[in-house]
Amino acid sequence: MSYLAAEFQGPNQLRLVRKPMPEVRGQDVLIRIEAGTICGTDLHIMAGHHFAEAPVVICHEFSGYVEAVGERVNTVQVGDLVTVEPHLFCGTCKYCRIGKEHLCLNKLAFGVHLDGGFAELCVVPEKTVYEVPEGMSAEVAALTENIGCCLHGVDRLEVRGGDTAVIIGGGFVGIVLAELIRRSGASRVIVAEPNEVRRSLLAKRGFIVVDPLRESLPERVRLETGELGADIVVEAAGRADTAKQCFELAGRGATIMFFGVVPPSQSIEVSPNDIFKRELKVLGSAINPYTHHRALEIMPSLELDELITHRFPLEDIAQAFETAGLGSGIKVAVRPRMGGGRP
Repeated sequence: MSYLAAEFQGPNQLRLVRKPMPEVRGQDVLIRIEAGTICGTDLHIMAGHHFAEAPVVICHEFSGYVEAVGERVNTVQVGDLVTVEPHLFCGTCKYCRIGKEHLCLNKLAFGVHLDGGFAELCVVPEKTVYEVPEGMSAEVAALTENIGCCLHGVDRLEVRGGDTAVIIGGGFVGIVLAELIRRSGASRVIVAEPNEVRRSLLAKRGFIVVDPLRESLPERVRLETGELGADIVVEAAGRADTAKQCFELAGRGATIMFFGVVPPSQSIEVSPNDIFKRELKVLGSAINPYTHHRALEIMPSLELDELITHRFPLEDIAQAFETAGLGSGIKVAVRPRMGGGRP
């Protein structure tokens, strides 16, 4: 017996392979994958910009139905629709022991170091599995890890009522961050996005939208803020040039957060004196510590279904990645069982 999987075998090498049926024991949960979604991290892995241990089945955003459980599993049962928080932490390094597991020195992730969700099956530990609330689709449930990352980022921003926020990049995470920042009290949320489809959706949701290819973003921000600059600036495009631009958009006392994944080989030049003089706060935001459960609670109100714009069967995963790389939609879902449902 075997199952189909899309295996990353090196930069720009993604192959459909048959893998042997996994063993299920102890606290293992075998999941029959219903949906996996392509993340920017997956695109970076494919381009060779993000470390992954080839050969490995990529995709860390996925959901599915419990197919089998080990003898010590007691929180889920066969037939449950579940989503996975894909990280494993060592529990013994300094950061695990001070409540910052997401900074673990020995962190592993399904879909990066361990086989993940672009497959028909995946085995994960019970502690990473969360039952999906009734009424939530498998495609939306696959987004839980990404929503959790956004929640962590907004927690770090400490948004105050009346703040003006600028988000550079209006893809999936840009849209979700804009929604969460507005709910946290920001009075104005400006999103810069060159893609017309994404701009239209953002405008429909009531955000101030700027096409940075046709309009000067710094001038628009100065106009919207009475020349003061933004209180919050979030880089969500994962580009070095937009990361540098954040400092131009920030007002005095502003918080800048790097959320997008700029390739590790790229860097920007920053003036320490500028940070000192304007008392800027510069933050990073990595993964999603203790936010997976919260994400499931808030997701029904975020209108996420419309953000899944493309769907492909696992056999067409190359086309799925091509579509995601072109940025013509928002979120691309891969469905091993197109048209499948609760068993």
